[in-house]
This record gives sequence, structure tokens and C-alpha cells, in this order.
Amino acid sequence: MSHKHVHYKRLETEESDQEDDDAPPTHVQLHNSHNVKGSRWNHIENLDEFFERVYTYQQEHGLVAILVKDIFELIQFAFIVLFTAFIIQCLRFSLLTADTITFVKNNVTGERDIIFSDLFDLDRLRNPHGLIVIILLMAFGLWLFWFYRAVIRFFRFWEIRKFYHEALNITSELELRNTTWPMVLTLLKEAQREHKMNIRKQELTELDVYHRILRFKNYMVAMVNKSILPCKHWIPLFGEKIFYTQGLQFNFELILFRGPRAPFKDSFYLREEYKSAAKKPQLVQDLRFRIAILALVNLIFCPVILLYQILYSFFQYAELLKRQPGVFGRRRWSLYGRLYLRDFNELDHELTLRLNRAYKPARKFMDLFTNPLVVIVSRNVAFITGSLLAVLLALTVIQEDLLTAHNVLIVITMLGLVITICRVFIPDENQVWCPPQLMQQILGEIHYMPDHWKEKPHTVEVYKEFTHVYQFTLMHVIDELLSPLITPFILFFHLRNQASDIVDFLRNFTIEVSGVGDVCSFAEMNIKKHGHPEWLSTGMTRASMYEQAEDGKTEISLMHFSRKNPNWKPSEEGAAYMTQLKESVDELQQSTSGSMIGNHGNQDPEEFTYLTLQDPDSYAPQVVPSSHTPVTTSLFGAHPPGGDSMQWSVWSMRPGVAALRRDPLPDPRTDPLSTSTLDTLHLHQLHDQRRAQPHAPSPSQALRPGALYPNPRVLQSNASIEAAWATEPEVSAPGAKLAELREPLLPGGETREEEGGTGLVAAGQQQRSHARDETVIKMHEEGSSGEQ
Repeated sequence: MSHKHVHYKRLETEESDQEDDDAPPTHVQLHNSHNVKGSRWNHIENLDEFFERVYTYQQEHGLVAILVKDIFELIQFAFIVLFTAFIIQCLRFSLLTADTITFVKNNVTGERDIIFSDLFDLDRLRNPHGLIVIILLMAFGLWLFWFYRAVIRFFRFWEIRKFYHEALNITSELELRNTTWPMVLTLLKEAQREHKMNIRKQELTELDVYHRILRFKNYMVAMVNKSILPCKHWIPLFGEKIFYTQGLQFNFELILFRGPRAPFKDSFYLREEYKSAAKKPQLVQDLRFRIAILALVNLIFCPVILLYQILYSFFQYAELLKRQPGVFGRRRWSLYGRLYLRDFNELDHELTLRLNRAYKPARKFMDLFTNPLVVIVSRNVAFITGSLLAVLLALTVIQEDLLTAHNVLIVITMLGLVITICRVFIPDENQVWCPPQLMQQILGEIHYMPDHWKEKPHTVEVYKEFTHVYQFTLMHVIDELLSPLITPFILFFHLRNQASDIVDFLRNFTIEVSGVGDVCSFAEMNIKKHGHPEWLSTGMTRASMYEQAEDGKTEISLMHFSRKNPNWKPSEEGAAYMTQLKESVDELQQSTSGSMIGNHGNQDPEEFTYLTLQDPDSYAPQVVPSSHTPVTTSLFGAHPPGGDSMQWSVWSMRPGVAALRRDPLPDPRTDPLSTSTLDTLHLHQLHDQRRAQPHAPSPSQALRPGALYPNPRVLQSNASIEAAWATEPEVSAPGAKLAELREPLLPGGETREEEGGTGLVAAGQQQRSHARDETVIKMHEEGSSGEQ
């Protein structure tokens, strides 16, 4: 039987509704050997859930850990409900502030002690309040549902355990803990060949597995990237505010993917009516109606949800606040930030790893911005409260009975809390003001940020916008507590108005992948269809403004996914793009190692390239600008924020740049994530160059550093210089150009033999390069004198 490869298939007719979803298409070769038919893992009906459980099983370290976690979640919910009901029913609130508490005299010491029965009346348990009974019954019903779900979840993961033992040959919990996700992915591909879990495809690729695990998550990432979901809101007197909580995310997913009459059928196929433009008005009305109903349900259950949120937050943070009073002053990546900064086809642990590596530089960056008035007030308040606290502590040491005095412990606790809060606003005296360098470190890990963050990292505006993705823990808790109150209004007044855009998005950006089902087209990382012109060379994309992903999401996602899965084969356009990117980075490494590494000792070339990309202005050769050009030029031609050369010279902090490096600095040769970081910085530098260029380079110059990197020894202020470079046919890369401009001319026409090969460099070529260098510099000087 002939085997025909079909990557995409559009469902244009309604006849497909009558077809059996489980029946394999005619163009796929079936594997019906006796060994495959006898396998219990052959033709798994719902591969989405199956692969998701396989991933969860590996990440949560096996069945025992999953079972214990589910049991304690049930115990925790029961404890919160029962203990709260006990407090409300039995506690004598009138005695907390009254002076009528009954005391019992101690027969030994003669002191008075408070007995437990004074504060709690256990007899009230016999006649509970009617409202408490109703709440307990509702909570018990919810607990039974969670218990049933936990039981079903246990049996399903029991099957996954058998799959790990029989199909993947991972037979022990210890062996599982020593197995990484890439190893499991490789074993899954081998299991597909043996057991044919997916009968529609002979080979299973890494992208197929990611598509099924992240089918709906990719839609969410794309909708946030295209500003379809209402996450940003303008509040009078406060400006733009990001509001995105777990409750709001749950409602979004319920409407779009998992709820009744959701656009998706059986979790992996978009309903046929959503693929027809003619049915858009009816679908928009239906979606608006469902959103309104869900908003009403949220409003009705708002008091119950709010009460549970308050109790859960109290029990979660009360003990932690006592042990670590500064916990609310710490920062964390916001839920919106985790969605905005997420690549297409990026699993949870991969995203967490990137954000964890960016946490320290992000914290240092945020600590640089302080309000002088707040700092002055905080220091003085901390001094006064610290003095009072020191006196009270000294008195309690002298006289222990002072602790039993009225409200002394409360005063000591409050003074300590005030001091802790003041310390949050007092900056470290040893910190270095270096926003550009820290922003480069952050960018290398988080992958995405607006262009003005890179251009003006020193401004308060950038600081305020960065708090949207990197917020205080206190703000996170406040948002979650307000979520039950605000979510109904966001659903009704904002999401309902986006119904038309949502229907258009699902229709225009859904494709069917053979053997996988309907997926978001952005998740295919097709640069020709969804690439951005400012991130690609001319001719590499045909995407319109509506079709292109913002912030280089398609290009960086393709790069990062290829680095994580080196055996995965992208499309023809994607493979060409990755080849050009790799050659560009390799040439940059050669140029830096051959021409500038000598100024930095025996530093590793790849490490030096990494540092150059993170801090180009500190590691580039120094250029003294002419009087009419007040901008220094780095290796990548990056201009300082605001165009102020004096301010930039202060920011450079060249003697202390080494202290800003990672601790420890990852080795790009052994750390794939570090290689991805280097590529990310490189792509952003190319993007900045393309934005700065008045005309895009030709396709033949695409992604070639020779077309994008200026000569660091020559200022880019004269168009004739660029023309002189463009007319040099024998130089094709900046690595060769930089090497020629910095190669000392050998006397007597000698040649040099480089280590590891012939590498003969003729003196005639060096003389031509030297003469060309002098010509370019002379042209620049003439242009300077003419302008003067």
C-alpha cells in the first residue's frame, strides 16, 4: 500500500461529522501485526489525556507521591471547612474583649490560668446553626466529588504505572526519579514503534506529544499574544492594570475548552460550525449567552468562593507570616507573566526552569528602583521602632513577668512587623546601578519583552510595567482574594464583548494535523505563516499583521523547541532558519574569539560570546565618538537609552561587569538551556538591528551577520560607509571582516598557519583589508570634517 504524507487537512464539508472519529484516514498505513494487536497499549482512544498523565507521572515522581498528594488535599479541604465551622459555632466571641472570663486558681503557684472551656462551648455542637449545616452539606458534596475524582485518578495513574513498567521499562520509583523528561520522550517514541499507540501515524515526533499535552495551553498563549483575552484593564487614577487570576483562568478554560457547548468536541476537534464563516453571527450570540450565564453563576456563588479564598489564604500564610514576616515583600512571577512569557509548545517544568534562572537578576533589577522619600521615611521609622523594640526586649530580660502584662506581646509583634515592612523599602547599600546589564540577563531567560524595555530600562515606566509580570506576593494574594468579586464583571462586560474576536480566532488559527487533531496554527511554529517581518529577513514570511505573532513568539519558540529537541525535524523553512541562525552565532563566536578574546585572558570563546550578547557595550572594543556623534557604538551597534552618551558612560560600569555575571555561569557547551539563552539574545540583537535599519537587507543577506553587524571600529553615521561595505564581494561574514581589521599585518609578505589546519592568510589579502580599513576610516573622517 502506498504511503502518502499529509500534514494538514481542512474540514470544509459537513460530511465529516458523519465519519467515525476513531476510524483512521485512508491515507495512513495501518500496522496490524499480531504483536501490535495483542498489546494493551495499541490504539489508545484519548492520547491527549494519556500523554498528559505520562508527563504528570514523571514530574510528580510516581504513583505513591501522586496518591499521598491527593489524600492530603482532601484532608486539607476537610480541615479548613470543619475547623472553621467549629470556630464559628463554638467560640465565645463576646469573651475575647470582655473582662468577665472565669479564672481558676492554681493550687501550686497561686496564679490564675484560663481554662479551655472558658473560650469554647462544646455544648453548642448539639444544636448547630442552620446556615452552618447548609454550608457543611454543600462542602461535603464537593468533598465527595473530589474524593470520587481522586479515586478515578488513582486507577488511571495505576494504568500509567503499568505503562512505565511494561512499555517504557522503568520499573522502580528510584529509577523514575533518575529519569528526565527528554529520556521519557525518547522512550515514548520507541514505544510507538512497538505498540502503535497512535494508529494514524507510524512514527511519533516530539511535536506530536507536545501538541497533545499543550493543545489548549497553546491556544491560551496565542490569545494572550494577540490580545484576544481581556487581561489588561484601564483604571482611572491608577492607569493600566493587569488582572489575571486562577479563578479567571478557570472560567476562560471552561468557556473555551471544557464546559458544556464549548467550541471543542471530544477535547481534540473543533466543532464544524466554528470552521464556517457563514455561521459566525449565530456562534457569537451563543458564546455571548454562555459567557453571561457563567458570569451570573460566578456572581451567585461569589460569597461562598470569597469565604473559602479568605480562609485558605489565612491558613496558608498565617504560620508563614509568623515565621518569615517578610514573605509578602518577596516577588514572584505573576500568573499573567507565566502566560505572556511562555513559548509555544513549552511544558510547565521547562517554563519554571527559565523563570527560576531569571528570578535573581529580575529581583536585582526591581531593587534598583526606590522612592527617595519612601527610603528616608522607612529608615527613620525603622530606627524609632527598633529602639522601642530593643527597650521592650531588654526589660523582658530583666523582668520576665513583664511579658504577662496587658498587650506587651502584641506591641512587640507589631513593632517587629513594622521593622520588617520598612526593610523592604530600604535598598542595599552595596548595589550597583546597572539596569541595561540586568535587563539583558533577564531577557536571555524570559525571551520576551517590549522593545522599549530594552531601550529605556532605567525609566520608572519600564519598572511599573515590569511589575505586571513580576509582582509582590502581597499583590498576588490581594488579586486572588478580589477575584471572586471582579471575575463576574470581567466576564460580562469584557469577555462577552470579545466573543466575535474569539470566534474569528478559532476559525482562522485552527488547523488539523494528521494523527493529532485540531491544534492552534501558531503552535506549528511556521515562520512563513506566522513569522514577524521585524524578526525575519525579507521573503521568509508572508504573514499579514493579523497573522503574525507578536514579540518574536514564533521565531523564539521555534529556536527554543529545536534546542530542547535536537532530533526533531522542523519544516523546510524552519530548518533553513535554524541553519542560518546557527551559522550566524558560530560566526559571531569565531569573530569574538579571534579578534577580541585576547583582551580578556584565557576566557572560553563561547562564554565570552555569551557575555558579549548579555552586555555588548562592556565587552565591545572601545570607540571614541567624534564631536558630532555623541553616541558610542557597541559590537552590535546598540544605541544607549535616550541617546545620552554621558549617562550611558556612567551605566557601563565596565570595571564591575564581571560581578553581574551568572553565579555560576552556565557552560554553553554542556547546557542546552544556556545555548538557547545565547540564541535568544542573538535574535533580539538582530531584531533591534532590523528595526534600526531604514531598509531591510536583501534575502541573500538574511541572518548573515555581515549584513547586520556593523564594524565596531567605525561609527554608523555615514551612508557611504554602508555602501562601501556592501560592495565588498570577497568578505561574506563579520567574523572574517573583524579578523581582517584586527589582524596585525605580517612583515615581508609572510603567511600564518593557524592551529588545527592550514589556515593560510596571504599577506596580499591582509594588505587589501588594511587598505580598505584605512579607506573607510578616511571616508568617515572626511564626512565628519564636512559636517563640522
